Amino acid sequence: MWLNKLFIGEPVDFEKRCKTRIGVSMVLAVLGVLTIALSVYVEKFPYLFQESKEYGDFICGFYVGTGGGLLGGAIATIILNYLYLKNPKLKKKREIEETDERNRMLGLRTWAYAGYSMFLFLYIGMLFAGLISIIALKVLLIVAGVYSLLLLIFRIILKRCM
Repeated sequence: MWLNKLFIGEPVDFEKRCKTRIGVSMVLAVLGVLTIALSVYVEKFPYLFQESKEYGDFICGFYVGTGGGLLGGAIATIILNYLYLKNPKLKKKREIEETDERNRMLGLRTWAYAGYSMFLFLYIGMLFAGLISIIALKVLLIVAGVYSLLLLIFRIILKRCM
């Protein structure tokens, strides 16, 4: 199953992984450009943000920053993976780093600890959000619910395939 490729269950085809990263990064670069274009749309139609001019300026800056970051990260990932594919020495070094079982296990544990911490911070945020804003509390409840649902779904899927 495709999920086994993410974990230690199957060996890693490094060249295929690099090509996949390049393809996904191209999609992310297009999304970055679209996000920047959205900021232009927001600027041309300020009446959509009647709350205040500062709000419209913030949203415009948010879209430019987010789109620019996405575009820049995607371009950097594309360049790095092309370098890995073109330079055999660099490719071998990076392949060893990524396919080493110890490094893969560290990555899995890092994601697990980050996930547990995120759930804890969501809970603490919900405790304080109720004192500040009911909307903030509802948003955090929805995020925690979706997060919990994803944990359950992936647990069921991984239990079946492992």
